[in-house]
Amino acid sequence: MTKKKFYVTTPIYYVNDVPETPKGLADRVVVRFKDLWESLNISNDDFIRTTEERHKKAVAELFKIVQEKGDIYKGMYEDWYCTPCESFFTELQLVNGKCPDCGRPVEKLKEESYFFKMSKYQDALLKFYEENPDFIQPVTRRNEIISFVKGGLKDLSISRTSFKWGIPVPGDERHVIYVWFDALTNYLTAAGFPDNKERFNKYWPADLMLYMSGLMH
Repeated sequence: MTKKKFYVTTPIYYVNDVPETPKGLADRVVVRFKDLWESLNISNDDFIRTTEERHKKAVAELFKIVQEKGDIYKGMYEDWYCTPCESFFTELQLVNGKCPDCGRPVEKLKEESYFFKMSKYQDALLKFYEENPDFIQPVTRRNEIISFVKGGLKDLSISRTSFKWGIPVPGDERHVIYVWFDALTNYLTAAGFPDNKERFNKYWPADLMLYMSGLMH
């Protein structure tokens, strides 16, 4: 009897811990997450990391596809930056002039960046959420997302030149692809993108994607 496929993803865990080399830190901390699944008696068909070669290939391929569609452009990014969190924030997001996540001081930075035309998809997303009310659960999160999108989507900065550890932008290796475009592509990589089309067509889109905002920000 053929089993029906069911693709379930976990959140993408960020391996933040004590200072080390980026790869060395990730290698050490990732073991804890593998041990966690065993402790919970949960098995998985695939355990993927964003440092794997298959993922680097998938990110580069997706970047090229989106760029060829005209949804990526180069510009200048300027906002408040928190070094410990490696995150940019707008003036309105700051809490008493400091990082809203860790409470540390921030500094104004300006750098060249590639941008994804996220603003282009605002109306399409709202239409999709309206036509598919069960797509985001629970209802409180659905309302939160809809409110956020209605507030106005800005084009998203998806590259950095201020650090070197990461996946280079295809054709412009001065830039490293930033976390949102890199990390979230991991869901596609695990499903077989871009080389294993049979696997990808079978498992994508995912039947259930778990998201924990406390671990991804």
